[in-house]
Amino acid sequence: MGLLVALAACAGRIPFLVPPSGGVEAVEGFGSASVQGEDAAVKGKFAFLFRRPGFGRVEAVDPIGRTAFLMIFRVDRAYFVVPGKKAYAEEAPEAMMKRFLGISLPPDEVLRLLSGTWTDSGAGSGWNVEQDELGRVWSGGRNGFAFQVREFFSGGGVPRDIGLSGPATTGRIKVLKLGFNPPSREAAFDVTFLRGYVLKTWPEILEIPDR
Repeated sequence: MGLLVALAACAGRIPFLVPPSGGVEAVEGFGSASVQGEDAAVKGKFAFLFRRPGFGRVEAVDPIGRTAFLMIFRVDRAYFVVPGKKAYAEEAPEAMMKRFLGISLPPDEVLRLLSGTWTDSGAGSGWNVEQDELGRVWSGGRNGFAFQVREFFSGGGVPRDIGLSGPATTGRIKVLKLGFNPPSREAAFDVTFLRGYVLKTWPEILEIPDR
């Protein structure tokens, strides 16, 4: 889809980032993660795209730039794809995210976490967030899971370095490049290619060598 090609070259000084005044409907970027989740450990670089309502794509790359795995979120279903083995697993989005972050985190809340925009989360969301003296959300928690922003991008409350902790997770996410409200690309969330792949259970996915 061109996402990795467009983002893999990101480098240089920390950019000035301010969320658009009209709201954040989507985020796209490139980052690195070192997270020990409920069922698996994730460490490396990844490209991501999240779009309301409920769409997301995470593409992890190996040290030489090949796609190691994909996670595609489509409102009520999520797919973990291992392209090199022509295999995939399917679950509810919250269950899929919990395997990596240790919490049932839907795509729209990942969007809030990455953009630092929590004003629309609603009283019923269960999140307890705290702001610093500049009005930036620097920490938050829900049901034993917590995040803490270690560093912000210049210009506003957009997180650059996020620490994660909880009963089933520990780690950090560092955002190297981030853009708001990119043009819509439905192909990024298309899963028709999975017709040529083998559906496996999650335990079977974990048994795949070098996934």
